[in-house]
Amino acid sequence: MSFRGEKMNRKKVVVPWILAMLLLTLACINFVGAIAEERRTVYSMDKFFLGLKVNVAAPYQADPGENITVTVRVEVSGDTLVEFIHINIYGLKNETTEISFADIYISTAPHEEDYIVTIHNDTSPGLIYGKMEWRWTHEGATITPPPAGFVVTYVRNLEFEELKSAYDELNATYNSLLANHTKLKNYESELGSTRNLMYIFVATTIVSAATVFILLMRRPRRLWA
Repeated sequence: MSFRGEKMNRKKVVVPWILAMLLLTLACINFVGAIAEERRTVYSMDKFFLGLKVNVAAPYQADPGENITVTVRVEVSGDTLVEFIHINIYGLKNETTEISFADIYISTAPHEEDYIVTIHNDTSPGLIYGKMEWRWTHEGATITPPPAGFVVTYVRNLEFEELKSAYDELNATYNSLLANHTKLKNYESELGSTRNLMYIFVATTIVSAATVFILLMRRPRRLWA
């Protein structure tokens, strides 16, 4: 086979391999992008209370300026009719001023819906909380419990997170330099011990050579006939 033919065969093998790798990379990117945000139940009336069950789910944490998904699921049993379920979601601005992020109103059940809640850019770090008011009828009686409060999510302090990341990086660098310094000190100690042994060896060699020289000088000379 000629060199040109061999080169063409290599191209035939390499090009499909590159295309396959690109397709695999794109598939991985799409898979990662499809992973749902980590969430948990923030309010749960897991057993029917006078014919009503309510569950609210939200992410563990959020950043200022981010959209989060809050899922509300309502179930009823028997002849229960929901008049309204009103959920307000609040946060703080400037650490003290309360601001509203969402006003969710539900008047039918069963019901399940995802609500997009925008965390304002000027939201103070800390807890985002919800307040639920409700009224429904069960077996002909009107039920109006007291409002229920619950934590929705936690807004991260981005400046603190950046400082913490920088601190962790500096701390890791410091520990690495400290470990290298300790190794160098150990090497220095070992070199010092080796140098001392060398000095002793040289001194011993000089003494031995001098002794041999002195013995040779004192050796009686042979008399020649």
